[in-house]
Amino acid sequence: MEKINEDDEGFDKIKIFSSDDDKLKILGELLSTKSSRDIIKLLIGKKMYINEIAKKLELKVSLVIHHLQKMEAIGLLEITNKKIARKGEMHRFFKIPSGMLIFPNESEEIKKNGFLKKIFREGIKFAAVGFVGISSWLISANNKIEENIVDREWSQNSGSNEYLFLIPIIIIGCSLFLIWFSKKYK
Repeated sequence: MEKINEDDEGFDKIKIFSSDDDKLKILGELLSTKSSRDIIKLLIGKKMYINEIAKKLELKVSLVIHHLQKMEAIGLLEITNKKIARKGEMHRFFKIPSGMLIFPNESEEIKKNGFLKKIFREGIKFAAVGFVGISSWLISANNKIEENIVDREWSQNSGSNEYLFLIPIIIIGCSLFLIWFSKKYK
């Protein structure tokens, strides 16, 4: 059984299942039984040991162990050893990370680099383009407002004010086209 460091919390805790993965069948079996679903609901974001789970859900300890073993087989559980102060003994605590994702199939890039890294890489490009577009719009809007304060005639003859929002849209559109074009012809 894999032991997880309690301080090691983060995005790498999201369990990702591919439709090509054999573990998806076991997950389906787990989700098809009420007792498994109840255990999963109970353990999402909480650490509990076997006797606590059995008592809380009014299940037999052997049934809880059976379902936990299936969850462990597919990597759905985090298991930690923790000492209980009043009893002074070590207990295995079980927890299910709050994130789970099922996607159609696993590409080589996702296997090599990881799914979340791919999402972050793509998202950072879009965020940068959006930041530049919004910044340029805010700067141009601020300049127009300052000109308006200095020169009152601008507001009377203002027809260009409606086109102010086009600057960031053009920048974002061109950037997204370039990202798409570079991916398509890579």
